[in-house]
Amino acid sequence: MRRRIPSTTAMLCFEAAAKSEGFARAAEEMNLTQSAVSRQIQTLEAFVGQSLFIRSKQRVKLTAAGKALLAELSPLLEELELTILKTQSHDSTEGSLNIGVYPTLGSRWLMPVIMGPEAEKIRHMLNLVTYLKNSEIDPSLVDLAIAQGDDGWPGYRADRLMRETLVVAGAPEQFPEPISDPHSLLDHRILQHSTRPQSWQIWFRHQGLKLPRRIIGPMFNQFEMLIDATKIGHGIAIIPEVLIRNELRQGSLIKVHPFEARTNTAYFLLTPETKVGVARVERMRSWFLDHLRLDDGLA
Repeated sequence: MRRRIPSTTAMLCFEAAAKSEGFARAAEEMNLTQSAVSRQIQTLEAFVGQSLFIRSKQRVKLTAAGKALLAELSPLLEELELTILKTQSHDSTEGSLNIGVYPTLGSRWLMPVIMGPEAEKIRHMLNLVTYLKNSEIDPSLVDLAIAQGDDGWPGYRADRLMRETLVVAGAPEQFPEPISDPHSLLDHRILQHSTRPQSWQIWFRHQGLKLPRRIIGPMFNQFEMLIDATKIGHGIAIIPEVLIRNELRQGSLIKVHPFEARTNTAYFLLTPETKVGVARVERMRSWFLDHLRLDDGLA
């Protein structure tokens, strides 16, 4: 079906004249004669059946209809330009990429990876797009995304990166010796992550145990805050080991109990279906899979 829209040239001439408040300046910007710009705008006015400008000798001003059209049209033209630019670079192996990731995972794990010596092979400008939960991942904003969960990611191609390991962490000053009885952990103040309320149940279940009671304790919506509160000594928390490797190595956090729960969930590298096959996305995906799988023994 043929779309009932005016020519792109007419719309661009209108926008240029509206923003500069003059046909002469619009003509310079459009690299057209002033009469050509005037004809394009007259054609647009005939198409919409409205006068878009109040004309005077020196300047032109928008009518109410012109103001309404400009407010709606400019964002559409910007979006169209962006779409064309994306299409022009579709098969290019160069260019920028938007990588989606949780804030704490991004700062503590992903950034060291993409800023490390191996990342010198990457010829892309990487922009990090963060979200707090999986439902916030926007496939129109990310070229690749890292997310934790189970198998099954509708709308994405999913590559398994690494399995998740949960540990019980605490401040070393409070726990000079690890606690051997899992149930004794519940005598201490429990800190929790608001989007991971089942962590203690999962940790107990992987030992063949049943969580004896409902966990009650302060909740945090970001792991960074949860980790800081744990380091200060406000309580103990179950935290993915990948987020606190440095703290465990340096001794600013310890495993309060030696058991590590290797869960059935994992971290996945997600490619929106609309980005599958884009050369630079595929190149970056291959680099991630080769590097991360080798790094975590997942080859």
